Amino acid sequence: MKKIFIAITMVSVLFTSCKENGGNKNTTEQTSESNEKEAKQTNEAICLLEKLSVRETPQANGKWITSMSLGEKVILTGEETTDDASKKLYYKVKLIDGKEGWTRASFLGVNGEVGVLLEDASMYKRPDLLTKTDKKYSTMDIIAVLSTQGDWVQIKGKRAEGEYIEEGWIKTSNISNNEVDIATAKYAALAVEKETMTERIKALQEIIENPDLSSSDFINVLKERVKDYESKNMPIDVQDAKAEEESKK
Repeated sequence: MKKIFIAITMVSVLFTSCKENGGNKNTTEQTSESNEKEAKQTNEAICLLEKLSVRETPQANGKWITSMSLGEKVILTGEETTDDASKKLYYKVKLIDGKEGWTRASFLGVNGEVGVLLEDASMYKRPDLLTKTDKKYSTMDIIAVLSTQGDWVQIKGKRAEGEYIEEGWIKTSNISNNEVDIATAKYAALAVEKETMTERIKALQEIIENPDLSSSDFINVLKERVKDYESKNMPIDVQDAKAEEESKK
């Protein structure tokens, strides 16, 4: 009887030990997954400037390696430094093709997701209607969404009417994260930078006629822009005649 009692006791102790070890393993796995998730959230960034340079060294005159596109997602290697001469902060980044180099930290949206403005939107200092500023983001501005709070999003990016990268808050309903909308906005921005009105119209028409972009909410916006450009691209006498005709209606 005594031997049976001892055997039962040993089995009970062994079972309890295994259960505890299993529990510790689960806790360890959960902690590991949590750390991996946190690392993933903090090692990515969005490029906020078209043709942002990537250089071999963290200086403005460092050897040029390549450039990044507005809205492009990059990996942060974890290395950062401040240029002694300019006092500017630089991050070392890794691109999708494996290239690595240094770029200005202020032109990146760290831990952000790329988005695009669906319509003009006022910018607020904080997620509060009482903190409205005199600045606004314009339709098709590409930005990084840094965080959300209720029906507000904190964004970072260059406004069409601005000169610098800025941060602020806008309403969530004004943002699209649809890749087709983002791509359409990106190509439209390049199109309107063409030197002549004729070149701009041609570039916009190519976007409108591209079947891969046909589902974008911005196609009708671009069609209206083409009409506007075409009217401005007419000879002066034709413009005057058309204006006179419109006034008689």
